[in-house]
Amino acid sequence: MRSKRSFLVLLLVWVLALFLAGAVWRAFHPEKAQGPSQARQLASRQDGYYLCLHRARMSDPAMRALIARRLRDDYPPAALLGCQEAQGR
Repeated sequence: MRSKRSFLVLLLVWVLALFLAGAVWRAFHPEKAQGPSQARQLASRQDGYYLCLHRARMSDPAMRALIARRLRDDYPPAALLGCQEAQGR
């Protein structure tokens, strides 16, 4: 019985040590951002499309200003692309 208990304690200590080592490694090696996800890009493009759908023709700087003002949380390049599609470009 004694060896079974010591084995479980050793296993628990080993798992905790690995968990702690992983947490320390992750703290010193954070992932690099790879840009927005595909879903976020698609949603931003759709938001830009519907924002510009029934508006008069605009220039690119005017579209960028409108997107910056109205779609603050979206990904601007994708929103601009959607806006350009809605304008027929």
